[in-house]
Amino acid sequence: MSTVLALTACSTVTTGTKQTVFVDTPQVKGASCKLTDSKQGSWYLESTPGSVSVQKGDGPMNIVCEKDGYEQGLLTFDEDFEGATLGNIIIGGGVGFLVDAMSGAAQKYPDKVTVWMKPNQWSSENQKVAWLQAKEDFERQQKEAEEKKKQQEQAQ
Repeated sequence: MSTVLALTACSTVTTGTKQTVFVDTPQVKGASCKLTDSKQGSWYLESTPGSVSVQKGDGPMNIVCEKDGYEQGLLTFDEDFEGATLGNIIIGGGVGFLVDAMSGAAQKYPDKVTVWMKPNQWSSENQKVAWLQAKEDFERQQKEAEEKKKQQEQAQ
């Protein structure tokens, strides 16, 4: 039975139950971050930008980044469905899908997350304008990417 489960759990085999997440704090190098999932699993990143390996399948991830001179950066992000899991439904049926779902392999966090950290005090009006413009540009790009993804999903 275990051989059958191993062979039918495509995502568990191909993508695993852990994932690397790249954390960026634009315009702030060297922030430390703590990532916590819904089951209180915790991971630490000593200095941004950088990557951390996390457990998949435990729901929304909260991230808190800190650095002297900046407001605390907060972000919550969720998991998406891992594409390799579809192979289980087609090839392995329900057993492989259940193994992937229970192991966390059926889910996937974003490969990269961005946490914006606002300075406690602006050194100049130009710094403030540049920071606000960069954040606005980023948010616009994120929104455009989400809309494009939705359009592609609807077209399928």
